[in-house]
Amino acid sequence: MKIINQIFIIPIKLYKFFLSPFFYNSCKFEPSCSSYCLECFEKYNFVTAIFKSTLRILRCNPWFGHGGHDPVEKKDRV
Repeated sequence: MKIINQIFIIPIKLYKFFLSPFFYNSCKFEPSCSSYCLECFEKYNFVTAIFKSTLRILRCNPWFGHGGHDPVEKKDRV
């Protein structure tokens, strides 16, 4: 795991520990957006993790998307 990813992982973990309990059940996706972002930074390089995390956060609002199960997976190219 690269150092630059760690720079983003630490604030996400702090958010999950300190702020996330105050917003219980506010995310309409499973796993929650913070868990999704954390997993992206653990699995992917910096650019891909930022891209996937940003798309997920943009979908997690009342106007776009319907929510549901949306895991972080590396898709195989055929």
